[in-house]
Amino acid sequence: MHCVAGLGCSIYEERPKLCRDFLCHWMLDETLGDEWKPSISHMMVYGQGRQITVLADPDRPDLWRHEPYISQLQNWAADAAATGGYVIVFWRDEVVKIER
Repeated sequence: MHCVAGLGCSIYEERPKLCRDFLCHWMLDETLGDEWKPSISHMMVYGQGRQITVLADPDRPDLWRHEPYISQLQNWAADAAATGGYVIVFWRDEVVKIER
């Protein structure tokens, strides 16, 4: 609702606390390079307990299937599986569970 194509959040300075508290994985994981920045990767990655969720830009739905992204997603999936977790990608109307 407040997302303006090409500009971002139209209420960024006044955004709600929920938005202020949210940090994507790219901001939390110092090992991820700039290629994971949402404006470059066209993905938003975040954790929910033992689950890693990837929201892929519907205009670039297959970008996550290519390097450097797919191998990192598979590594996360392998690590998550060790503790009962998983990695899922949402794109368009589909949900894909990443397997190692």
